[in-house]
Amino acid sequence: MAVKLEQPSTFAIFKYIAYDYSAGRWVEKDKSTIRVEIDGRTQTRYLDRWRRIELSVSAGGRASRQLETGMYFTRSNPGGEMDQLRKQPINEINENNFERLGWYRKDANGHFGVQNGKIKMQKIHLAKVENCKEQRSQSYLDVHHYVDRNDPENPERFALEDSVEHVYPWIRSAQVVDGSARQAIVVHSEGTNLEVVLQVHDGNMALSFIHDFSKLGDFSGTIIVDFKSNRYFNLTVYDATGIIHGLVKRTTDRSSIEDFSFTTYIDDTRSTNKTVIVPLPAMIGGGDRMICLRSDDERHEEGICRVVAFREEPLEINLLENSWKELEGHCPECNKISMNGFLTNLNPLNWASGVTSLSNFIMMVSDILVYLVVLLIVYFIITRCIFPLCKCVCKCGSCPSHSASCCVERSHKRRSKTTQYI
Repeated sequence: MAVKLEQPSTFAIFKYIAYDYSAGRWVEKDKSTIRVEIDGRTQTRYLDRWRRIELSVSAGGRASRQLETGMYFTRSNPGGEMDQLRKQPINEINENNFERLGWYRKDANGHFGVQNGKIKMQKIHLAKVENCKEQRSQSYLDVHHYVDRNDPENPERFALEDSVEHVYPWIRSAQVVDGSARQAIVVHSEGTNLEVVLQVHDGNMALSFIHDFSKLGDFSGTIIVDFKSNRYFNLTVYDATGIIHGLVKRTTDRSSIEDFSFTTYIDDTRSTNKTVIVPLPAMIGGGDRMICLRSDDERHEEGICRVVAFREEPLEINLLENSWKELEGHCPECNKISMNGFLTNLNPLNWASGVTSLSNFIMMVSDILVYLVVLLIVYFIITRCIFPLCKCVCKCGSCPSHSASCCVERSHKRRSKTTQYI
């Protein structure tokens, strides 16, 4: 299914959970998930069902990263769920470009076809006959982005792009909700800068903020430049939780200058092992780097430093090639000489039945000229050669057995008559 995405609306999602300490353990009393739009003015929501805690959220601007507008592609699974979203060259509803997916699509009546296909298909489809009697021919379609059901080994004649969450490391997931809701949800793997204000509307209550500690046991990772030239740090932390700060050194020496700094967050309340993607700028060039990480509660000197390997993947090159396809027809009655076929071709009305273009007309005229020349040659041979030869044979065959002497006597008589006149 093809979808066209326009400018997005950005929301921040807050999860609110209230606990009560009772009988030596924490008991959940209230829970809610709040979606706040951050594209405009400050938004205000109540967290609890008693409407005592007010949440105000404002952003300095739009999100720093957004999925660009354009045409996208997703597959519909047999269960009705939509597959991952992919940035694919696709024709829009009023386009018909053979270099993009969607030139052969379903119309309002549920039938597949090509818009103005009777004219356009003649330009891209080539065919040549190898053996007319055996009904063998070759077909070539000068186009990509279609599915050939007659080729079970390679039915898809197009290169399916990777999902956007694979192409863009800052996307955690991107999916069309369903076929009728006409909306796609893109979840960022990293947040944006927000200003959050909490207010209590109860004179008998007060808010006390308790900051959970951060922890980092160890880490490993790789600096990767992927096939789309995206640079990111594939980071795996061990026994970690909370806020983690990182520094990227220029070389593998710990005392070298810093090229880039970042902050990431491990949202698990308990220490865990987790892999996160940290986007890196283009200035982080090739070669291994020293990267130092520390938890938010630690000092710079207490950070953990590791030499991180640099890996660069080759650029993606998708070359689509077509080839001639062997075809074999089944028509036992075709290309056989018969009296009906001969009489049909003698009818001049049938000569112009297949003329649909100037080239066909020229071929028809040339065929007629060839036929006329052949008829003239046959007429000349019959009238000038065959008929006189037959007359001579017939005359000679009417004489008696001594035909030679008879002919000689007649010639002598003719000569004598001629000399008498002289």
